[in-house]
Amino acid sequence: MNLTSPYVHYFIYGLLLIVFLGGALYIRALRAERNALRELVYRDPVTGLLNRSGFDDFWEHYRKKENLALLSLDLDGFKEINDTYGHSAGDALLKEVSQGLMQVTNKNQLAFRMGGDEFLFIMKNYDPNQVEIMASLILKKISRPYFIQDRDISVTGSIGISMCEASKADRARLLEEADSAMYRAKRKGKNGYHVFSHTSTNGIMSSDS
Repeated sequence: MNLTSPYVHYFIYGLLLIVFLGGALYIRALRAERNALRELVYRDPVTGLLNRSGFDDFWEHYRKKENLALLSLDLDGFKEINDTYGHSAGDALLKEVSQGLMQVTNKNQLAFRMGGDEFLFIMKNYDPNQVEIMASLILKKISRPYFIQDRDISVTGSIGISMCEASKADRARLLEEADSAMYRAKRKGKNGYHVFSHTSTNGIMSSDS
C-alpha cells in the first residue's frame, strides 16, 4: 500500500472521523443515561417534583452562601380523600396540586415532595416579607376545587416557615422548626401558615394567611 497516496490519507481521515463521531455519540448516550438515572433517583414519579433524595442532594451541594427559608406544606384532610376516593384519586390530586406549585416557583426557589402529602419549598436569598407572600400565594393556589374522576374534590394546606442566615443553616434544625410551625398552623384551624421564631411563645410566631 502506498502510504503517500491521497486515497490512503482520505481513508485514514475518514476512519478517524468515524471513530471521533462514534466516541461523541457514545459519550452523549452515557450522559443521557446518567441524566435518566438521575431523574429516577431525584424525581418523584407521581408529581414530577424533586423528592427527598433530591433534597438530600441539594443540601449536600449547598455551601452556605445563600440565606434560606423553608416552607413545609402539608395538605389538610388528604388521608380522608385517599380513604374515600382511593389512591388513584389521591395521586391525581397530588399531580394537580404539584402543577399549581410549580407555577409559583422561580430560579431561586425549589419545590420537593417529601412523601405522602408533604411538600417542601426552599427560597434562597429570601426577603422575609416575600416569604409570607409566597406562603399566602401557595395556599391560594392549591385551595380550590379539583375535578377528579368525575367529581369535585377540594383541599387546603397548612404551611410552617423557618428562616435562617446562610452561615447558620442547619438542615435538621430548619426542618424541625418548619414542621413544628406547620403543625401549629394545623392546630390553629388549618388553611394558614405560621412562622417559627425563637423569641416568641413556644417558639412559634403566628401569621395567619
